[in-house]
Amino acid sequence: MHEVLFTKKAEKELGKLAPSDRRRLIKKLQEFTYPFPSNFDIDKMGGYEGFYRLRVGKVRTILEIDQESKEIWIRKIKYRGSAYKF
Repeated sequence: MHEVLFTKKAEKELGKLAPSDRRRLIKKLQEFTYPFPSNFDIDKMGGYEGFYRLRVGKVRTILEIDQESKEIWIRKIKYRGSAYKF
């Protein structure tokens, strides 16, 4: 079982979401398992090994999976327009 962890930046970004979007995202993350369920909208990110994108409505969450320590790190939570700028 993989443990889901947030970076400090991601926690801060979660607090900036609209309350309805925050509730939807938290509900999805509580159901989160690895390997990913088929009903989740998750894609590998091209050019970034171990990084994935979770889509919940207009919110995009950037994840990093560490197989060795069995951790899933939530790296970034943003609305669609600015989520992919690194």
